[in-house]
Amino acid sequence: MKSYNTKEILFLSICLFNFVFGYSQTSVPETNKKIINISEKFLSKEQIPGMSISISKNDTLIFSQGFGFSDFENKIPVNPSKTKFRMASITKTMTAITIGKLSELNLINPKNSIYYYLDSLPKKKFDFSIAEIGGHLSGIRRVPSAEKYSCDNDYTKKDFYKVFKKDELLFEPSTKFEYSNYGYTLLGILIEKITGKTIIENHSKFIINTIGLKNTIPEQLKKDDETSKFYVEIKNKIENAPCLDCTFKHSQGCYLTTTEDLVVLGNAYLFPDRLLKKETLVELIKSKKLKNGKKTNYGFGFETYKDLNGNYYYGHNGGYLGSRSLLRIYPNSKIVISIMTNRDIQDIDNFATELIKHYITNIK
Repeated sequence: MKSYNTKEILFLSICLFNFVFGYSQTSVPETNKKIINISEKFLSKEQIPGMSISISKNDTLIFSQGFGFSDFENKIPVNPSKTKFRMASITKTMTAITIGKLSELNLINPKNSIYYYLDSLPKKKFDFSIAEIGGHLSGIRRVPSAEKYSCDNDYTKKDFYKVFKKDELLFEPSTKFEYSNYGYTLLGILIEKITGKTIIENHSKFIINTIGLKNTIPEQLKKDDETSKFYVEIKNKIENAPCLDCTFKHSQGCYLTTTEDLVVLGNAYLFPDRLLKKETLVELIKSKKLKNGKKTNYGFGFETYKDLNGNYYYGHNGGYLGSRSLLRIYPNSKIVISIMTNRDIQDIDNFATELIKHYITNIK
C-alpha cells in the first residue's frame, strides 16, 4: 500500500473539501431551478393567481420564491417574506403546542377528561379526554350546528355551551376518527379558562413572540396591504372569494402568515427546546390509535405520514374557501417545506411530494 507524505495528504484533503463543497453549492441552485420550473407549470395548470413556497434544510432557508400575484387585478407580485396568506388549519398545531406547554407547566394533563377542567360543560353520553379532542377522536362533529363561515355568522363564544348541549356526539370516543374544528374551539375555551387570557394572547406568548414570527397575525375583517386577496373559480372565471367570518375561530384557524414564517414555525417543531421539550413534541406528533388498534395518522394537532416516495413527515394542511396551505417537517433529512396559495386547490399534497423528493435526493 502506498504511503503519503504530509504535502500529499494536505493536497488530497483540499481536493476532497472542494469536491464536497462544490457539490453542495451547485446542487442547491440546480435543484432550485427545477423547483421553479415545476412550480410555474403547476401554477399555470391549476390556474392559481398567487403562490408562495419556502424550504429550509438544517434550519437554513435554501429556497423561497413567490409565484404569480397576491392581487390579481392590480398585478402585485407575491413576496414570500411579506405576503400573508391564510394558515387555516395549520393553526391547530399552535393550539396543540399551547396545550403541550401548559402540560409542561403542570397546568393541564391531556389524559384528563375535559370535564375535569370545565365542570359546567354540558355532559354527553360518553366522557372524553383532552387528548381525544386533540386527536379528533372525541366524537364531536366537525362544526357547531349554529356556526357559519360566511360573514352572516352570528354564532359567538356566548352561544357555545347552549349549542354544545344540543349537538350530540357522532360516536363513542376513540372508535372512529372525525376531523373536528369544533373540538379545537373547545380546546381554545379550555386554554382560556386555565390561563385567564385569550387564545390569541396564548398563541402570542408561547409561540409567536417566543420564536419571532414577525408576519403571523390573527385574521380580522380588515386586511393590511401585505395580505393577499383570495380567489375562487365561478363558471371558469377567477373571482374574489366571499367574506370569511373569523369570530371565535382562532383556536382552529383564522391566522395569516408568510411561508417564511411557516418555515420558522416548522423548525421550532423539528428542533426541541425552542418551544417544547423533546418528549412533549414526540407525544404530540406520534399517531394515535383507535380502540381496535388502528393508527389514525394523526397525533395531537399534527398529521403524521409517509409520502408517496416513502419519506416520513409530520405537519398539517389548511384550507378555506379561496386558500390552501401546507406545512411539512421531514425529520430524517431536516427539511421543512411550506406552500401557500390564494385559491383553493386539491392537489397540493402531490405537488409538495414532487418538490421535496428533489431536495431529499440531491441535497445531502
